[in-house]
Amino acid sequence: MATISCSCGATTTTRGNPLRGLSLEDRVELVRTAFAVDDGIATLELDGSWHPGGEPDVACVVLADVDLVDACVGLRADERRSLSTLLGLSHVSGRLLPAPVEVGPVRFRVTPAEEFTGAVTYLVYDGPRTLLEITEQLDDRRTLGLLVALYQDHGPAAVVQVDGLAPRLGLAAAIAGVTRARTPHVA
Repeated sequence: MATISCSCGATTTTRGNPLRGLSLEDRVELVRTAFAVDDGIATLELDGSWHPGGEPDVACVVLADVDLVDACVGLRADERRSLSTLLGLSHVSGRLLPAPVEVGPVRFRVTPAEEFTGAVTYLVYDGPRTLLEITEQLDDRRTLGLLVALYQDHGPAAVVQVDGLAPRLGLAAAIAGVTRARTPHVA
């Protein structure tokens, strides 16, 4: 079952599969060039014939969320493993996202943002509690590592402080500022 949505707001779910009948090579190319891939789900741009609400406008952008099961329909076992591996690599607009990091019960993660602008959402969870949730452009793959280091050096309060500052300063500047403010200086 694929979910198809459009920039005009129309959405539907369908048993139709935009990958059915394609070769492994064609599927790999579609997943590799997908708008986003995360947790085994690829968000693919489709042509207007897949529009969920009748005739598309020229400004419509039609997207389909295709999961691992639908992506692999009709493939041999070795081909399914290959495509499954590719769907396990999260990316946005062709840029590979950092792998999630866990430090004790705290999970650090970067996911594709809800809006389709090529942005990502940085998330830090301490069990059920969200310490940080910031959406911005993926400028530097090291940012997640800087968040992990901040947590390890200064604890969860520092991450919450970054969450409050990042919307005004940007995530990298907020991390740098909080790190600087919390690091003892020798006079």
